Amino acid sequence: MDKEDRRRVVAEVEVERERLLPLREEATRTTIGMLRHSAPADPPELVPYLNLAYLLGVRRRRGDDGLMAFALSLSNWATAAIKDVAAQTGRTVQEVLDQYETELMEARLKQAGPHRER
Repeated sequence: MDKEDRRRVVAEVEVERERLLPLREEATRTTIGMLRHSAPADPPELVPYLNLAYLLGVRRRRGDDGLMAFALSLSNWATAAIKDVAAQTGRTVQEVLDQYETELMEARLKQAGPHRER
């Protein structure tokens, strides 16, 4: 990305941030509500379904802007949580993310099962 492209992206981000800023408080409350609902869910496999239902509800009630504000809130919370996990465990953010990525790859391989030749 060259200097002009970066300038355009930064300008677009600033415009969108200002446009969505009035939705921040509601998006934060929505994020807390979703996490209170889905974080304690058991079995854990239920969490993606609960979260998707929540996202669809936000989009239906608040439209694309509400969904975008909610997604921004969620990504900010995820970033803070990863930093907190890193600090609490004495690891770097990159090490925490590497662990999660490795666990996902292992789960994918386990789900695929052994390769069979024909």
